[in-house]
Amino acid sequence: MKKAFLYLAAPMMILGSASVFAESCTDSGVIEVVGHGKVDVMPDTAVLSYSAKDENKDPVKARNNVEKKITSLYDKALSFGVKKEQIISGSITLYPKYHYTDKSKRVFDGYFCSRDIVFKIDDFSLIEKITTAAVESGVSDINGFGYEVKDTTAVKREADAKAIADARDQAKRLAEGFGVKIKKACSLKFEGNNSNVYYVRNRAAVSLMAAKAEAAEPATEYMPEKQSVDSNVYATFSIE
Repeated sequence: MKKAFLYLAAPMMILGSASVFAESCTDSGVIEVVGHGKVDVMPDTAVLSYSAKDENKDPVKARNNVEKKITSLYDKALSFGVKKEQIISGSITLYPKYHYTDKSKRVFDGYFCSRDIVFKIDDFSLIEKITTAAVESGVSDINGFGYEVKDTTAVKREADAKAIADARDQAKRLAEGFGVKIKKACSLKFEGNNSNVYYVRNRAAVSLMAAKAEAAEPATEYMPEKQSVDSNVYATFSIE
């Protein structure tokens, strides 16, 4: 929502500090505006996160079973053309599990082991292939599918430029409407810029999917939605 304010009283404190403005900025009043800029952008990177899990009385077997699943998915992804630098293989987690009886006695259940693996790919057609490979490899959970913009530098600059233009336009219209003239800018700052774009597309357990890839129905193509990069500029101008 656009905001614009006209201040004619002087002297005064703006943004909580009188030191922000020189004498010439408050002698005859100021105009304060908030310019907004927004740019829509289509994500170019898909982020796929999976977890392999296993429980076993023997911690070595629990770990080996998890590593086997992760390695299988890793190798299949490479065969699809995924590059090693596009794969993030997380550290392994291993700990004992217990339950308590009605008599509050602690009973050892075995060891729980898990390891995450994340793929950052720019070919969205591989999403279904990697997910199917995860099921076939025994990877038990899909942590989430997400979409990112790899480099938002140019988009942020465009949003900033729009915010600046919007602030200037608001200040000009406000000054013209009240019959005053803008002397100079007294305070300018950006606020609330998005550093990146991330959108969670889907979250589900693999166990909810068909156990066998050949028995599953063809999946709908995974496509991201456009995301927005926003920029706000707070500007204060002295008037005469």
